[in-house]
Amino acid sequence: MMRKTFLVWTCILLASGCHSSKYTDIRQEHAQNFPKELKERSQSVLAEFKRPLTLKDCVHLSMENGFALKNAEIQQRIAGLDRNISLANFLPAVSLDVKNIAWDPNPLIKFGGAGVAMHDKDVQEVTWNIKMAIFNPATWFLHGMYRRGYEIAGLANEYTRQAVAFQVTALFYQCLTMEQMEKLLEKQLAAAEVQAGELSAWRDEGLLTDWQAEQGRVMVLSKTAEAHRMKRAVSQAFADLLAAMGLAPDTPLTLQTETPLQAPEGTLEELMTEALLHHPKLAIADRKIDIEKEKVRIAITRFLPSLAGMASYIDTSDSHQIYSNYWMGGLAGTVSVFNGFADVNQYKAARKQQEAAFIQREQASLTLMVQVMRAYDQVQSAREMLDVADAVKKVAESRLNEIRDRHAQGLVQAGELLNLTAETDKARVQALQAKFQYQISIAALTQVLGRTDINFKDSKHANS
Repeated sequence: MMRKTFLVWTCILLASGCHSSKYTDIRQEHAQNFPKELKERSQSVLAEFKRPLTLKDCVHLSMENGFALKNAEIQQRIAGLDRNISLANFLPAVSLDVKNIAWDPNPLIKFGGAGVAMHDKDVQEVTWNIKMAIFNPATWFLHGMYRRGYEIAGLANEYTRQAVAFQVTALFYQCLTMEQMEKLLEKQLAAAEVQAGELSAWRDEGLLTDWQAEQGRVMVLSKTAEAHRMKRAVSQAFADLLAAMGLAPDTPLTLQTETPLQAPEGTLEELMTEALLHHPKLAIADRKIDIEKEKVRIAITRFLPSLAGMASYIDTSDSHQIYSNYWMGGLAGTVSVFNGFADVNQYKAARKQQEAAFIQREQASLTLMVQVMRAYDQVQSAREMLDVADAVKKVAESRLNEIRDRHAQGLVQAGELLNLTAETDKARVQALQAKFQYQISIAALTQVLGRTDINFKDSKHANS
């Protein structure tokens, strides 16, 4: 008995080990092949472009290759198949039944003192059964539910496209802004090296002390670290953009400078109304209400009878039959006379779910109005901050030019020049950041209004 138990557990452990080994091999194969295949596909896709990618190009690639959109399209197809399946309830159900019967011994019936065969020894029967619902209201309402479900899947697909387009837009302008910041930091680093060299030369001439000249070297170290950090940040930003387009994150990519986005025109009230009219989330909420209405109707049909027509065509090879084939037909009706309190409570639950759908739509509308207000305010704030940042940058640059002239005349110390140079560099970076925030706030407002453009044509060969 102990030996048998040991063998059983050994088999179980071996089977478990084989099962684990199978998935280990699958994971290893996928880990080896996926990066390689993704890299090859990414290079092939980007090789078709003969110029730097525009924003429209990036959005178009995300629509073609993005995994989130592919999943949304699959869900839409599944909803379409469910809708088509529900159509089968309107069609007659036809089934074929074929029988081949062998009698051993052949059945006999007593007739006088002898036995008379009841059937042929071998009999073949072919039966066609046809059944069709004549009165079944639930069928119509069920189909209505699936039809609304298909519409929701289409709207969800559109909403996903808008969300992806907004994400790509934000990443696109982030990459452009960070590239400009990287170039700016490189220029600042080069200027800091020149300035550090000048300070070192003045120290050699006895015009500066060691610690004053050391300030120049410290500035070079600081600018070098900032340039390296920005270079890594630019690489990460491009990786995020490539991933949003469904491409390998380490693929080389060049972007074309775009015209800045324009803020949507109109008052806050007008923009709120536009969002309530066109945003996909509220269109989805409308369909959900219709689905709950169909559920209420289905709950009502549980109290009604269901009628179905039936017909059968039977053909037999039994030669003892006077008629070798014949039709049978009839009408069947089903009604639930008493099903406890299930039908009543299901009807009440369906009514409450319908009320909940109405409340959810109102809540979604209120949330959308708040989102429009917040996005609208962010655009205004970003615009003001951009104006301030540009003004600060212009003042800082003018002041720096003046201090440089005075420093060349020996009227300003090196420390003051270095401090003002750092402030000016900071003002330039803040102006770029403010410009980026303004563009992103415009894109966010456009997205919450449901205006995000997702219908970009393939323009990879244009202007090549």
